[in-house]
Amino acid sequence: MKLYQYDHCPFCVRADMIANYKGVGHENVYLLNDDEQICHELINVKMVPILQFDDGTAMGESLDIVKELDRRGKPEKVLRPGHNHPLVTAHIDKVSLSINCLLFPRYILLGLPEFETQNARDYFQFRKEANIGRSFEQALAESDEHKRNVEQMLTELPTPELPSHHGNTIGLDDVLIYPTLRNLTAVKDIQIPTEIRRYIDEVTLLTDSHTYYSRAV
Repeated sequence: MKLYQYDHCPFCVRADMIANYKGVGHENVYLLNDDEQICHELINVKMVPILQFDDGTAMGESLDIVKELDRRGKPEKVLRPGHNHPLVTAHIDKVSLSINCLLFPRYILLGLPEFETQNARDYFQFRKEANIGRSFEQALAESDEHKRNVEQMLTELPTPELPSHHGNTIGLDDVLIYPTLRNLTAVKDIQIPTEIRRYIDEVTLLTDSHTYYSRAV
């Protein structure tokens, strides 16, 4: 199987983390951000992640892919039901603009495979500047303000349940919460509370994912 994705995409992280956690063999294929053709050939819309099966058929929608990977994966790797994510994601959503203003301009500076070409970076920047209502240059200049907003949210965030408190298993809550928190590690010197950082580290280890601490901007 092949999992088409972008490294920075939180929806893609959902799928990849479960494939790894459940031990489902797959090939990661990182598309250039401006590659619309492959997406349309596979699922008739530009959207990732895309899971392509060995027979050539494919499916989109991250949570549908998560369910399929859970079904195909090792049964002993339990994916716990979710129950706490609405409370946590509601807090995160309150500062979604600040999160996007911090992350969107940084993604193209991290050396990620989906942004290897100038055309791919320009494609992303044009669309995301419209999304946040300002240039990437302005968003970066406002970093201190956006960091304060996000750091305040993180101090108030209900701490997600640690996998180590559940036999080192993860759940649907983690699928919905972890990707955004993981991506915040792309912001240099952002203050992440100790328990939130521990949560990120535990899920990263269990799902063979990765953070951006070492390349943060």
